[in-house]
Amino acid sequence: MAKILNIIFDIGNVLLRWDPPAIYTTLFGRTDFHKHPLSKIVGGKIWLDMDRGLVSLEEGIQRSVQGNEPYQEEIERFFKEAPYHFYPVTDTVTYARRLKEKGYRLFLLSNFHKYGYQILRKRFPLFDMFDGGVISWQVKVNKPERKIYDILLSRYSLLPEETVFIDDTEENILAARALGIAGIHFSGAAALSEEMAEYL
Repeated sequence: MAKILNIIFDIGNVLLRWDPPAIYTTLFGRTDFHKHPLSKIVGGKIWLDMDRGLVSLEEGIQRSVQGNEPYQEEIERFFKEAPYHFYPVTDTVTYARRLKEKGYRLFLLSNFHKYGYQILRKRFPLFDMFDGGVISWQVKVNKPERKIYDILLSRYSLLPEETVFIDDTEENILAARALGIAGIHFSGAAALSEEMAEYL
């Protein structure tokens, strides 16, 4: 097996906690997220088109409100304020810093819309330790489509056999493995350290 030199991290629920029901409760003081239109909007087609860079924040809100007019204020508030309710997964960030100190190259690969990513980038200095990355809105492609992996590999001259990818969604891991990239399905920082030990 080739020596691992490069480690790719997803953002949501790997480096930063992303919990829509909890954000909903924080914003509105209620626990009925799964009965609210937002439960279908978040992660739905419009949301994914925003991640893909095909739909702006304003258009995403407008399209999401159609048919859900009584919830317009809540939908708009959630879209605009959700990026301010991401928080670091501290143990993962600490582990990533240790890898960086040991000389591994760190990269990002994440599905994210422009508005949200730009807010996170300003909020969290942890992004400064990464050597680069590809965010879906920048290239108009979402994981698990092969093209987004190919772009990352090509842009930074990464060899799949020298690379590990960490993501919390299994289909994204399977897509990476199909390209010869080692994949770890993230379930927590403690398990991550143990699983990474098999490669490093």
